[in-house]
Order: sequence, then structure tokens, then C-alpha cells
Amino acid sequence: MGKQKQQVISRFFAPKSKAPSSSSSSIPSSPSPSPSPSPSSLPNPPTPPPKISTTVTFSPSKRLPSSHVSPSTKPPKAPKISHPIDPSLHQKFVQKLLEPSSSTPTKLPLPTTKYTPLEQQVVDLKQKYPDVLLMVEVGYRYRFFGEDAEIAARVLGIYAHVDHNFLTASIPTFRLNVHVRRLVSAGFKVGVVKQTETAAIKAHGSNKLGPFCRGLSALYTKATLEAAEDVGGGEDECGSYNNYLVCVVEKGISVENSKDCGVGGGFDVRIGIVAVEVSTGDVVHGEFNDNFMRAGLEAVILSMSPAELLLGYPLSKQTEKLLLAYAGPASNVRVERTSRDCFSDGGALAEVMSLYENLSENSRADHQVDNTKVMEHENHCLAIEGIMSMPDLAVQALALTIRHLKQFGLERILCMGASFRPFSSNMEMTLSANALQQLEVLNNHSDGSESGSLLHTMNHTLTIFGSRLLRHWVSHPLCDRNMISARLDAVSEIVMSMGSCKASQNFGGIDEGDSDVTYVQPEVNYLLSSVLTTLGRSPDIQRGLTRIFHRTATASEFISVTQAILFAGKQLQRLHIEEKDVDEKGQSRSVHSVLLRKLILTASSSGIIGNAAKLLSTLNKEAADKGDLPNLFIISSGQFPEVAKARSLVQSAKEKLDLLIGLYRKQLRMNNLEFMSVSGTTHLIEVLETVLQDNFVPNDTNLHADGEYCEIVTGPNMGGKSCYIRQVALIAIMAQVGSFVPASSAKLCVLDGIHTRMGSSDSIQQGRSTFLEELSEASHIIHNCTSRSLVIIDELGRGTSTHDGVAIAYATLHYLLEHKRCMVLFVTHYPKIVDVKNEFPGSVGAYHVSYMMSQRAMDMDMDKTDSKSDKNAQTMDHEDVTYLYKLVPGVSERSFGFKVAQLAQLPSSCIRRANIMAAELEAMIASRVKNSSAQKTLQGSQESISIKSGCSRAEQIGLEEDACREFFLDLKSALGNADPERSLQFLKHARSIAKELIGR
Repeated sequence: MGKQKQQVISRFFAPKSKAPSSSSSSIPSSPSPSPSPSPSSLPNPPTPPPKISTTVTFSPSKRLPSSHVSPSTKPPKAPKISHPIDPSLHQKFVQKLLEPSSSTPTKLPLPTTKYTPLEQQVVDLKQKYPDVLLMVEVGYRYRFFGEDAEIAARVLGIYAHVDHNFLTASIPTFRLNVHVRRLVSAGFKVGVVKQTETAAIKAHGSNKLGPFCRGLSALYTKATLEAAEDVGGGEDECGSYNNYLVCVVEKGISVENSKDCGVGGGFDVRIGIVAVEVSTGDVVHGEFNDNFMRAGLEAVILSMSPAELLLGYPLSKQTEKLLLAYAGPASNVRVERTSRDCFSDGGALAEVMSLYENLSENSRADHQVDNTKVMEHENHCLAIEGIMSMPDLAVQALALTIRHLKQFGLERILCMGASFRPFSSNMEMTLSANALQQLEVLNNHSDGSESGSLLHTMNHTLTIFGSRLLRHWVSHPLCDRNMISARLDAVSEIVMSMGSCKASQNFGGIDEGDSDVTYVQPEVNYLLSSVLTTLGRSPDIQRGLTRIFHRTATASEFISVTQAILFAGKQLQRLHIEEKDVDEKGQSRSVHSVLLRKLILTASSSGIIGNAAKLLSTLNKEAADKGDLPNLFIISSGQFPEVAKARSLVQSAKEKLDLLIGLYRKQLRMNNLEFMSVSGTTHLIEVLETVLQDNFVPNDTNLHADGEYCEIVTGPNMGGKSCYIRQVALIAIMAQVGSFVPASSAKLCVLDGIHTRMGSSDSIQQGRSTFLEELSEASHIIHNCTSRSLVIIDELGRGTSTHDGVAIAYATLHYLLEHKRCMVLFVTHYPKIVDVKNEFPGSVGAYHVSYMMSQRAMDMDMDKTDSKSDKNAQTMDHEDVTYLYKLVPGVSERSFGFKVAQLAQLPSSCIRRANIMAAELEAMIASRVKNSSAQKTLQGSQESISIKSGCSRAEQIGLEEDACREFFLDLKSALGNADPERSLQFLKHARSIAKELIGR
């Protein structure tokens, strides 16, 4: 199509042939359809005489490069056209022609990249989580691939290199906590992909040939890191900052309904927000009208200082521009976009209420009816009441937030009704964005840090959670006089207590027994100071409690937080804060601030102290510090019956396993064998290069030069044929080395050589095929073996067609028996080769490795010739076979190759099709044999008279002797065969011979 358009353009723009212009060739064009080199690559390109004076590019992506062709010094002359053309019509034609085609061009299939199994796993995970920076566990390192490796190398300062198809970088596993925090602080959404199976489990599982199974085990962002498992809970220099996740939605306001919404002049949108601090449980919601400049939204964003923004589309350009400007490259604020179209017609409220219903059901199933259950029920009721009173846009933002937190498993934080609070209230002052910035309330103007700001000047808090609370107080000043006075009284008393405590430490020489001393130890000030100092040295209690609520806290963290709460409660309980503030001596002991008194009463309540003491009494601190979870709980007075029962079961299982170690030492012949631990899993045994000799089935071998010196071994695949002949050869070698041999008794002659032909291989460099290698090895055996040699041949003739293979294998064995008379162990799947024993009676024995089939399979196998092929295929597919690995006389009729195909995990459809084809071939052969036997019977009946008259008495006696010899041989085989099925076949054959002899 493109070539046709080019021809049309050529005819349109081409000048008349009788008036060629030399200047028209200033822009050369390639006459061939093959792409020509760019003008920049050729310094002096040739200028052939083209017929086109204008080049047109149809691909929009190539228009710009084509416009940079080297300009000519002289402008090209206009082409001479015989008929005048309207300029406007000509311009329309050119514009129409240059428009891209509406039909999408057919893309050629790109060559598929061949990935390694690990790379394919990474590609699949990246397609599932396209916005996540993946850290993939590979052995003892976490690896990054592709663009993730480039980002990790830039942020973490590590080396990245190309490995196979991807750029890759790696970090050690024990540095996961540090590097995850650095990547998250840079504003990335980090996912940790861990191996879901250990090396020991993989080696004995169904996936032992494939890569380790891996899956996304953890997801971290800036707003969820502190509440996350494994890497959360760390306290660094940013612990005093809140990490809010702020969700923003909006709705446009038209002029008609602006009065109904109470909108003043200049407002064009109504904005709803929900801000969640997952690590502290603080949930802020609000809905307000905003103008074109989005001043109200800017004030909210600056005061909250969110770590992540969740944008609920559709959003206006002004709102999106403001939010993206805040989350610039220097801020490391992560932005995620989501759609809220699914929450129309009340869908948002239904999404929120479904979360509360699910959590209520789980709470009923997990907890008994106690005080904790009642408190949780009250919190749920408060939360539901608060949500029902929230405006519509705030509910939509809450629903989007819930959906976002579900991927982290942290949505339960939104069910704590007591933590919900509105962004603005009548009790607090709302500072504008200009006030926050120009007054440097939270950050300075120079570098944007907290240093030098109002918050930095006022911040003399002792605890991390106190610093976060002060940040909220500074950005939301109170506007109620009573609340201001109450807070001022509490702060003043705390400051006085801290100062009095320091003064009392410098005061010495107090005689407590002297009643005339007017100075007394200020117990209130001392206790308050000691509690605050201790809490300042303790871990972040607020975030610790929230991590306990999320069930992501470690055992040692749980104990540390509980101990801090218990210590503070007991210390404050010594103040005896009651309604009466005068002690027995008439001296004031109480706290003067009403607000501080309420806080002390709450912190020192008997319920909090009692619960904390109860929890600590049931936990073993030493086990928690060591990470010994099985011994974490202290079981006494009937507490934790389920844990006690499980611990007793585990102990009894350990005792049983410990008793088995002696048996394992005997089986493995390793006196120093001990249990080992792999990835925290104990009682595993690792055996390297060890053979379980007790599971080896012994077999006898009897070869004699004057008797039976050849054994033809048949049997099913993986039945032990090759193992048996290797056993004979290895025992012979060990005996001639002068070593003991693994046999109950052995009598061997001295061999001059052991010759083997086993396995299949080729030699591509020498131009030798697999079958040529087989015959070369057989030729070497024939030319070098003697009557004192041991020859082992395993499946000769399988590298060619069946008829050729049978013929060559038969001829080779016949030559060895007739000319060499050496001891031979010949393994084959061709039953026809067993006929060679008729030519060497007494010298060749037919054996097979025994097996056992189920009765159903035996019955169907007996009726195989009378069944249809598809029925036989089903029988072969579902038959049960047990290998006995015992060498017995006789010939194996089946190889059970389809069972090996199942072990090799060939597709079931492929095995089913093979079963059908095998059944059809067996039915065809059986039909031919049946027809052949019928013809022989008919010919025998027609020639019976002539045979009886023509045969001599001596010939008849010879035939009867052969029949008797075969009869007794079948009886001997039936009595000596351990396989009941084979014994039954021998007996049936002997009975048929007896009937024939009786009939004669």
C-alpha cells in the first residue's frame, strides 16, 4: 500500500520529461525499496538524477527525522505542471494524503526471547505487579532485575551488571531491612519475593527439576513501612514524623447548585480527603469547598505532610497539578492513581460497611466474651456511627483507602472508631498554606527542613510520640479558651516537676528523721519526671501498640511495650490521684492540672495495670529475646490448654524421632549420624552418596562353561535389569582385585576380560551416530573377547528399526555363543531373541525381572485379544504394577513403558494417545497370529493322513520326546517361579502339551 501511494505522489509532483531541472535533484531519494543510509552517515552522497523533487514520509514517527535532511544551498524550483492547480485544493490534498492511516498496520511478530526459569518467574511476577520494585530471593541474596536493578544501583549505590537477558544487582539477605528502608524512603513501592520452599523440600518434591517456587511475601511503602512485619518498628531519625496516606477525591460544582451546597464566590469544586497514619492509628477525614487556586487543599497537604498520595480519579487539572507539584522529585512522595467510578450509587458506603461486617464476624470467631470483646464492639459501633455521619466524598475516599490497604493487610486500622477525627473543628484553628509557609511553622525557607522552624524551637519533648503530637498541636492551634487554659496548666506542671526534680538532685544531706525540716521530697514531681524520662528511653509505645494491633510486632517488642506501660502505670499509681487531694497530714499531694489528672487516672487505672501484668506473667522474656516461640508461653494453673496440648504432642513426636536415630544409623551405616536443622526445620537427615543396602533385592547368578553360560534377561522398564548385570560385573572385578564381595557366597573363575556394551551415546565431532557407536562397541567385543571373558550387552539394536535391530542383536548373540563360547549376560526388550536357546539347548537360559499386577489388570490382560483398542488403552492407563526386582526364569511379555512415561511427567494426552496406538498394534498382531494358527491347523488336518503314513516310527518317537521334554520344563518353571501369574501360564502350557500327547 505504501509503494502505491509513493508512485501516486511521484506522478503528482514529477515535472514533465521534456523539461528536466537540474536543481530538482538537490534532495536525493533512494530508487530501491531497501532502506538507504541516512544523509548524516554519508559525507558526500551521490546525486543521481531522480524524478521526484519532494520526499513524503507517511509514518508520523519518521516525519521529524525526514525533515532534517541536509538543506540545499538553492531552493528547489517549483515543478512545471501542465494544468493550473488551485492552491487551497492542493493544500487539502497534501494534508489528506499526509494523514496517518486509520487502519492499524500489521505488526510483524517479534522474536520471542528465551528466558531462564528464574527470569521467566521474574517476568510473570512483573506482569502481575507492574508498579512494584521487586526484590527476589535467590539463595542467600536478594536480586533485582531489569529496570528495578537500575533503580537499586542508583539509590543503594550497588553494582549492576548484565546477566543473560536482564540487568541485575543483588544484596545479601541479612541487609534486607536496611535496603528496604532506603528504597521506601526514596518513594518506591517495594515488594519482597521469597522462596516458598527450602532446598530439602524441593529435592524430594514434585518440583525438584524446576526452579524454586517463589511468591510475593511482603509489600512496603512509605506510609505502611512502620506497621509492616519483619522490617517495621525501627526507630531512626524520621521517627518523629508522621507518614500519612492521604486519599483525595473531588466533585465539580456547577453554578446552578452552588447555592444549595452553601458555596460562596469563587468555589468550583468540593474535595473529600481521608488521611491515615497506619503506624499510629490516626484517621483524619474532611470535606470542603475549594476555589480555583486550591488553597484549602494546599493547606491540608502542607499541614499533614503526607508520605503517599492516593488520587481518586477523575480529578480536575488544577487539583492534579497541585498534588503532583507537592510530590515532586525532591520530595520522595509516592503517588498512586485509582478510579472511583465503581463507587457510584452508594457503592462506597457498601464497601466500607462490608469491611466492618467481616471484621465483626472474625472477632466473634476469634475471641471469647470478655472486656476486650466489649471494648471492640463499642469501637465498632462508634466507627459505624461516625461513618454514617460522614459526607459522601469522604466516604468515597475512605472506600478507596480501604481497598488500597487491603493489599498490605492493614485495613483493620480503619475499624478503630475512637481514632477517627475531622480535619478541622470549631475547637482548632485552620492555618492556611501561606501562613504555614511564610511563618515557617513546620519547615524553614532555606532548605525546607525542620531546623529553625517554629516546631523545632518549641520541640523539647522526651518521647517520639510526643514529638508527633506536638507537630499536630503546632499546625492546629486551639481556639477554645478553656482548652487552652487546661493544656497550659498541664504543661506548666510538667515543666515545674522536671525543674524541681533536677533541683532536688542537687540538694543533699536531708535527715528524714528530723521533723523540723521544712523541705520534703516532692514525690509528685519526682514520679512525673521519672515516668517521662523512662518513657523517653523506651521504644515508641504508640507505634508499638499499633503494631500489636496489626499483629506484626515481634515477641520481644510486645514485651518491651507492655513493660513500659506497666512501669508507667505503677509509678503513676503511687500518686494516689483521687477526688480528695489532701493526705492525712493535711499536705497537698495531688496534681493541680485537671487535664493531667485525667491522663494519670487513665494511665494508672487498675484495668490497664492488671491486663499488662497478666500478659507479662504468661510470657517468657528470655524465650522472646531468643526468638524461641515454642517456649514463649508460661503454662500454669490451667492457662492456654491448647498450647499445653500442642507442646506435649510436639515433645512426644521429638522423643519418637530421637528413638529412630539409632535405626537410621544402622540403616545408613553411619555411627555419627545426627539430626540437622534446615531453615528452622529440625529432625532432617541429609545423606550424601549413601546407598540404603537393606532395600537392595539380591539375585543369584550361575554361569558355567560346560552348562548354561548365557542368560537372556527381559523385563519391564526400570525393573532392575541393568542393575543386575552391573552387579555381576562389579562383583567379578572386586573379587579379582582381592576384596571381599557383597554376597553370601561366591565361586568365580579367573576372567581375562570384562566387556560391556551399555547405554546410548553419539560422537558428533567424529560423525558417528548412536547406532554406529552401538555396533562399534559390539564389534570390539566380538574381536577381543575369549572363552574366559564376561560379556555384558544391554539392549543392542535399539538405534535402528525394529526388524533391523532384532536381526542384528540375534546375529551378534548367536555369533558369541557359537564361536566365542564366552559367558554372556544379554539384556533385551525383543522377545524374539529368546528363540536362540532352541539352537543352543542347555547353554542359554531365559530370565526376566518379576513384577506383580493387580487382579483387575490381570483379568483385562487375559482378555486383551477379545477387547477393543480403546478399552485396552484404558486398561493400560489404569493398571497397577509393582516391581519385585527378583530374577526368575521365563520371558516378560510386557515392558510397561507407559508407566515410565508417567514418571517422566509426559502430558497425559500424549500418554493416552500412545496407549491407544499400542493397543491397536497389539490387537493387529494378535489377529495375525490367530489367523496364522488357524491356517496351520487347517493344513495340519488336511495332511494328517499323509504324515501318519509317511513318518517313520523313529520320527514319531522323537517328536514325542521333544514334547515330553517341553512338558517337564514347563512344570519345572512353574514350580520354581515366584510370580503366580507366570506359574499359571507355565501350567496352562504344560496342560495343553499333555492333552496333545494323550490325543496321539
